[in-house]
Amino acid sequence: MHIKIIGKGRPILLIHGWGMSGKIWDEFSKLMRNKNKLYVIDLPGMGKSELINPYKIDDLINKIHELIPEKITIIGWSLGGQIAMKYHLKYPKSVNCLVCISSTPCFIKKPGWEFGVSKIFFSRFKKELLNNWQKTLGKFFLLQIKEDEEKNNILKKLENSFMGEQPPKKEGLEKALEILEEIDIRNDIKNINIPTLIISGKKDAISNYKASMWMHSKIKGSQIFIFDSAGHIPFVNYQRKCFELIEKFLGTG
Repeated sequence: MHIKIIGKGRPILLIHGWGMSGKIWDEFSKLMRNKNKLYVIDLPGMGKSELINPYKIDDLINKIHELIPEKITIIGWSLGGQIAMKYHLKYPKSVNCLVCISSTPCFIKKPGWEFGVSKIFFSRFKKELLNNWQKTLGKFFLLQIKEDEEKNNILKKLENSFMGEQPPKKEGLEKALEILEEIDIRNDIKNINIPTLIISGKKDAISNYKASMWMHSKIKGSQIFIFDSAGHIPFVNYQRKCFELIEKFLGTG
C-alpha cells in the first residue's frame, strides 16, 4: 500500500474517501506539513496502491497498522473517517486523536437510522458502477459539490486528479464500496474515548450532517464544527478554516 510521507513533527495519518486517492490532500497538506509528519495513504486499488486480497475492512486496517508509527493522530474524510474510527476501535492504544470530516457511523439508511442514503439509491449506484465506472465516478464527484458556487472549477480539478493520469481500478472501487455498505459502528462508537474532532457541512449530499451531530452526542468529550455553506469536502472549499480548526484542536494553533 502506497504511503507518501511529508513534513516533520507530530505523526498524522490522512485517509481519503471513496473513489479518490491521497492526492485529495495535496493542497491541505501544504498547510499542515510545517508542524507535522504526514502519512498520506492511497487506499487499495486507488492512486498508487495495488489491490489487496482479501480486501475487507479488517485486512485493510491491519495493512495500515504495519505501515505507520505505533502512536499517531488520524484524520479521515468520508469513508476515511469510518476507517479511522474502526482503526481506533481495533487498536485503541495506537491512536492519539481522531479527526472525522464528513463522515458517518453508518452510510446506509436502516430502521432506527435515518441519516444514511437509501438502500435503493446505493444499489442503483453499485449497478451503475459495474456498467460504467468512469461515468458513475463523475456523477459521484458532482454529488459532492453540487451546492458549491465554484462547482465547475472543482469538478474539473477532481476529474483531472482522479480520472486522468492515475485513475482508480474498477475492482478497488467495488471493494471499497462494499466496505462502505457494510460498516456500521453505531453500537461501538461509545468505545471511542480519545480526543475527537468532528467536521461537517450542512449542504453535504452524501454524509448527512445530522450523522455528525449524532456522533458528537455519543463520543464523550468530542468537539464538533458544522459549516453552514459547505458540502462534502469542506477541507477543499474551506481549507484555511479547516486547518485552523484542526490545529487548535491538536493544541498547536
